[in-house]
Amino acid sequence: MQQVILYIQPQLRNTTTTQDFVRVDLMEEDLISLTQVIQDVQDIDKVFTDYSKTFNLPASKLNNKIFKYWYNPDVDGFDNQIMANAKIELNHFDFKTGKIQLEEVVMKNGVPSLYKITFFGNTISLKELFKDDNLDDLTWLDNFNHNATYTNIKDGLSTGLDFTVDSVTYTDAIIYPLIAHSNPFTYSSTNYGHPDPSTQYNLAVTGAAIANRGVFPEDLKPAIPIKNIIKAIEQQYNLTIKTGEFFDSVSMDGLYMWLNRNVGKMASAGTWTGDSDAYGCTGTTCSTLTDSTSVFGYFDLTSGVYLYKVAPSFYDVTTIKLQITPASGFENVEYSFDIIRVVNNESFTSSINQTGTQEISVQLGGVGGYNIEHIHFYQPNGTQFVGRVNSSEAFSFQAKFTIDRTVIDDLEFGASPKVFNGIFTSTSSSLSVSGGLVTITNQIPKMKVFDFLKGLFKMFNLTTFLDFNNQLVVKTLDNYYAGGQTQDITQYVKTDENTVGKTIKFKNINFQYPEAKTILAEEFRNNNNTRFGSLQYESEISEGSDYTIESPFSHMMFERLTDIYESGSPSVLKTRTSFVQAGVSINTDLKSVVEKPLIFYGVPNDIPLNSRRINFAFNERPADGSLPVISAGDTAYILYTYFTPSNSSTLGFTTSAPYIPSTTPPPYNINFGSEINSYTLTDYGGNNNSLFQLYYQNYITRVFNKRTRLFKFSAVLPLKVLLTLTLDDLIVIGTRAYTINKMSTKLQSGETSFELLNEPTWKQY
Repeated sequence: MQQVILYIQPQLRNTTTTQDFVRVDLMEEDLISLTQVIQDVQDIDKVFTDYSKTFNLPASKLNNKIFKYWYNPDVDGFDNQIMANAKIELNHFDFKTGKIQLEEVVMKNGVPSLYKITFFGNTISLKELFKDDNLDDLTWLDNFNHNATYTNIKDGLSTGLDFTVDSVTYTDAIIYPLIAHSNPFTYSSTNYGHPDPSTQYNLAVTGAAIANRGVFPEDLKPAIPIKNIIKAIEQQYNLTIKTGEFFDSVSMDGLYMWLNRNVGKMASAGTWTGDSDAYGCTGTTCSTLTDSTSVFGYFDLTSGVYLYKVAPSFYDVTTIKLQITPASGFENVEYSFDIIRVVNNESFTSSINQTGTQEISVQLGGVGGYNIEHIHFYQPNGTQFVGRVNSSEAFSFQAKFTIDRTVIDDLEFGASPKVFNGIFTSTSSSLSVSGGLVTITNQIPKMKVFDFLKGLFKMFNLTTFLDFNNQLVVKTLDNYYAGGQTQDITQYVKTDENTVGKTIKFKNINFQYPEAKTILAEEFRNNNNTRFGSLQYESEISEGSDYTIESPFSHMMFERLTDIYESGSPSVLKTRTSFVQAGVSINTDLKSVVEKPLIFYGVPNDIPLNSRRINFAFNERPADGSLPVISAGDTAYILYTYFTPSNSSTLGFTTSAPYIPSTTPPPYNINFGSEINSYTLTDYGGNNNSLFQLYYQNYITRVFNKRTRLFKFSAVLPLKVLLTLTLDDLIVIGTRAYTINKMSTKLQSGETSFELLNEPTWKQY
């Protein structure tokens, strides 16, 4: 019999301080059993499985002390809302690490009798760690905030934006892929100058750029690498994900999430801060108070400041008001505004989430004696006050400052006080908030952190566990099993009695993405009676139910644009395929839509052919659909390289002349099934390196193999086997080899029940 020892490390309430590991008392008569599973053949959709076990602890003096008499709500101490670190030893050898959760206390006659706890494997406890946190809670992502300037968007589209965080350079950390959020792009190599406003979305150029044609900055939204979201999770939760495993693999290179949180164009207007231009004052017109004899302060509006000057003895009351009036057409735009002291960016007063005309004010000082708070605001060189307006979308408005100051000079004792009063009301020309900061956590789709990771695990058939260095190891299931050892346990198995059953109860397995709303995906579904990118694995089993594995991410069908051009004399309209591929997030009603978070490959289109060049318009697209007014100094660019959205890791063209579709499919594809390559228009005949082919096929085909069975054995394992046996090991019993589907072990006795899948092709040498 092994001695089972359980230790826990309680966390003190309302602090991050932890105690040392403490050994708890166990029930002498209870045998603690532990069930372990990685990929259950009966439920292959599960991820983060590992193990869990609920068992009872006696309400001993020691355990009462450890759990801080939790059953008494008047006593502060053990926090059952937080999982405590725990570990199990067998005969003082490390066996398992994990977490414990205090579930309940059984009371008898008002006295505690039992503590019911659950021991979790560390991978299961990830869900507890993440709780209900969303991706926009990952504050590390804001290291990639950037201004939505035309230059940044152009560079994000053409070359990607690089960032350095903690001395680490993240290349292409932000891209602006060629995905339209509201209006589909077109390509017409000969009618690029047609006056029809609809041709604004024409990307084609010839020998020169056209400033009012092509892709406009506001047509695009950014995307962020999946790898950087993984990094943000590590940072947020103090996790260490082992390097060199799946998340560092080539298949993850170039995989992005589109930041399409809201319908329509990106809301990234940012901030306006009032300066001299806002006041509408020139020269000395607005430079002083109405009472020009005031010596205690003055307005210096030529530099946009309101200055206080120090006086030997006075009382001062100043009221500062800021009124915001939206321009026509912007009455319903939501904004926030405040009055701030520039020297330390201190906000005196603010108002958030407002629409229409609004006003805020702040009063400084007081009459009847020196005001300590007031004196604090005085600066020898004056104090500068400005207004600030924040909006998440383009916002035009007028700002009006009103400053009412009364100064009472009480310098001459016994004399009547001298009163100075001045009121200043500013004017402003049209102001705007635009081209502001793109805050990643404001743009990333709403999705729980746990659901994000679970979605990746489903797509790529991943599994995870903690290694001996407390690092989270993430592997594909195939690589996980490939890393195990071969252990012959024949001598410990009760071979005189076992059962043999069928492996799986499902007739078919459906691999799919959520039903898409975008126009191309819906047309595909209507024409093919299936979802784009899906796959149904059909077995030879005559009965059974269907099993569905569905990704939580949306899946877009991208399109290589058709070139509409004129040729001959007289001119004849013709069509051909361009070398430009794009996406569009609109439905069949041609309305912009937001679906589940979109994952795709951002592939640089660098094929050196003139017909894949696109035009970037370095100006704003008119909201009314009219042609843009091109002012002097506006510039347009021809882009020879840009990020193409794709479901494949490469476009599938040869990398040298004559630049034709390659007969070899791209190495990675995020369709579950075999779809025609949207760029090369090539059908690879079911061999296109899809998600199923690369990550599921080996496991699924083995499970459905007509020679595969689910074996159940009983064994009594000695301590040396219990301490070394892991779920990726290949188990040999007699002349057959098996992988472990599930195992349950009574820790004290070593009695173990196995569910095993035989390896049909294994041979003993």
